[in-house]
Amino acid sequence: MALEPALATLNRRYGREVVRAGAPARLLGLSTGVGELDGITGCQGLPQGRISRLVGEPSSGAFDLGLVLAAEVSRSAPVALVDFTLGVFPGDIEAYGGDLDNCWLVRPRRPVEGWSAARTLAKAGVGMCILVAEDWSRITSGAAPAALLAALSEGVSAGLVLGGQLLPAALRERVCLELECRRLDWDLTHGDVCGLRMEARVTRSHLSAPGARCRLRLSFPRPYPIRAGLVGLAEEEVDEDEGLLRMAGSSR
Repeated sequence: MALEPALATLNRRYGREVVRAGAPARLLGLSTGVGELDGITGCQGLPQGRISRLVGEPSSGAFDLGLVLAAEVSRSAPVALVDFTLGVFPGDIEAYGGDLDNCWLVRPRRPVEGWSAARTLAKAGVGMCILVAEDWSRITSGAAPAALLAALSEGVSAGLVLGGQLLPAALRERVCLELECRRLDWDLTHGDVCGLRMEARVTRSHLSAPGARCRLRLSFPRPYPIRAGLVGLAEEEVDEDEGLLRMAGSSR
């Protein structure tokens, strides 16, 4: 076949990066620490060098899921948290077992400072760069998301967007993976809410067809002998729990 010698000649003459396969290289995933969640993303974790997003209605667990993932990553790699809302505290991550010595909190006075800090830390090689805002339309300039994506690719960091229901097109178009969170039920201990059971579903993906889903149990930091954090739920566990709840309701 004449193609292989021709490619070899071009690579020798012009350099190895001039001619390359059109298919994108397989992305590496930054593990979430939960096999069930890693299994639905298409790359066994949050895609490195790309932007992911967690979204959900209030009380869906989306925001706490982001804190849990930050805590998981911080135990082995640096985590940058760019807080445009001025409402996130490092203790929120520490409560889920995170290592605060490995967490860097940015509270910008102006949006441009936040985007600049995110790019700088992504290039520096933090394991995860999290951006939090309530209204992305007010702080997102047209070029900022593209510049952040380039920085993430250069540093091989995983970007994660939290907060807000709607994203401006400049940011939404750069989201590689979107997970929608839905609360299934609350977990109770001694009559108090100690966590929730939730479903995470892939609603947007550049890695595989959307629609994959998993069920999780997220335990809040509480003064009970329950370890705060995240575990996967098998379908049969969820079905059994829901069956017990229906039985308890019918007996009253």
